[in-house]
Amino acid sequence: MITIGITGSIGSGKSTVSRMFHELGASIIDADEVAQQQMVPFMPAWWAVCEYFGQGIICPATSRINRAKLGAFVFGDSFLLKKLNSLVHPPIIKEINDQVQQLRRSGVRLAAIDVPLLIEAGLHSDVDFVVVVSVDLKSQIARLHNRYPQLTTREILQRINSQMSLETKKKYADFVINNDESLWKTRQQVRLIFQEVMKGQEGERE
Repeated sequence: MITIGITGSIGSGKSTVSRMFHELGASIIDADEVAQQQMVPFMPAWWAVCEYFGQGIICPATSRINRAKLGAFVFGDSFLLKKLNSLVHPPIIKEINDQVQQLRRSGVRLAAIDVPLLIEAGLHSDVDFVVVVSVDLKSQIARLHNRYPQLTTREILQRINSQMSLETKKKYADFVINNDESLWKTRQQVRLIFQEVMKGQEGERE
């Protein structure tokens, strides 16, 4: 099985690119979905975050963590952000690795792992190829305003700047997808990468 790690910055279009790989036949592991599962009330990661950040981040009616309140704590404070990552990354990484092994046993040919912090978490060393989804800052800010209309431009920039820069991520990339323009152009780039990474497997099958 071939594994690719899809990463980028917030608002760069990682999920869109993942869907395009799925359309071509890849099995997708979405780290955000894994993170949400791990942060369900009373899971170990939930307990750890609540214990450190306090009851004020919990919605009383549902016991779920209020992501907006938690974000207000950590974005703009590198120490708290690192602390949060240290609490939630281990169970998330374990679950991702477990899912990869399940797909490998099931005979899947290509697994694409959508992980915003692929490089920061060290998971880039565990995949065969790293795909970085790139976008210009103006488009990135506009997309995030559409996604999070309650956030100011300053708050959006805090979230962007809290992550490793796209230029740094590109240094780890086997492939870079420019997602500044049309979906058609993005899809063409995805198709070319898919064909390239599958060449080795096709050769093995022959």
